[in-house]
Amino acid sequence: MRTVHGLFARLPVLASPVATLGAFDGVHRGHQRILAETVAWARELGGQAIVLTFDPLPKAVVEPGSALCITSLPHRLALMERWGLDVAVVIPFDAAIAEMPAERFVRDVLLGWLGARHIVFGHDSTFGRKAEGNLALLCRLEAEGLLAVRSPAPVRCRGGVISSTAIRQAIAAGDLRAARAMLGRPFSLLGTVVRGEGRGRSLGFPTANLDLHHEAIPPDGVYATLAHFRGEVRPALTYVGRRPTFEADDAATSIEVHVIGLEADLYGLDIEVRFVRRLRCDRRFPSPAALVAQMEADRRAALRACRVHRKG
Repeated sequence: MRTVHGLFARLPVLASPVATLGAFDGVHRGHQRILAETVAWARELGGQAIVLTFDPLPKAVVEPGSALCITSLPHRLALMERWGLDVAVVIPFDAAIAEMPAERFVRDVLLGWLGARHIVFGHDSTFGRKAEGNLALLCRLEAEGLLAVRSPAPVRCRGGVISSTAIRQAIAAGDLRAARAMLGRPFSLLGTVVRGEGRGRSLGFPTANLDLHHEAIPPDGVYATLAHFRGEVRPALTYVGRRPTFEADDAATSIEVHVIGLEADLYGLDIEVRFVRRLRCDRRFPSPAALVAQMEADRRAALRACRVHRKG
């Protein structure tokens, strides 16, 4: 998948492009249906499947201080690529984009810049000034002969339509099963390994400290996970918390991944951590030795959980 950054940036040569647009935070099952329809329609026409997404998320600009995104931009792009998209266009979302009239966006961006006259759009998605861009607008323009539009049926789960908001709530509550059901995949985090204090290695549990690029995280605790990096998949023990055994109560939350059986330095690598099961809550231990004893038990539990997960 080729990625283009910037509104009106230079594009690859496009023929019969089919486009979809949205934030796609989480790339959940509803988003996946839209992406799959975009790819299928493009293949029917012998053209390219294009996704337009925004960075930062529109919600973060329109509603400052709102909930963290489920997936950072690099994570979204990696997930989208798995669905066979040909081109991803990343548009910086700012006040000018937020105030652009929706019909102008269609005419100038979709039709003019991309040359996309085939649009796939979510039933309740919006864009443009005051969210006036919606399916009804696209259908009106279709009736005028400007474009063709398809809108896949929404995906439902547990009696409700899947939404990024519902997934954020499940993650915050630590309900990994519900998050997985809506995402259509295990909940995961993508981060870059950064230098830490080296305390884990001194305890016999070397860890990769992740910079998550502002992704939503589950509650503090220890989790059985699968670490994906360099084409490998390895069982891992992932810690989310403030390290109360060593740090003050107001310390920043850290994400530390112990890849079981691996001693290599992963500094600078991007790792996707897929959550399998929560093993325990975070707590303060009376001594480093007591913490190590618990971590040994955690490691055994993580290996069992990952083994069962892979068989399932």
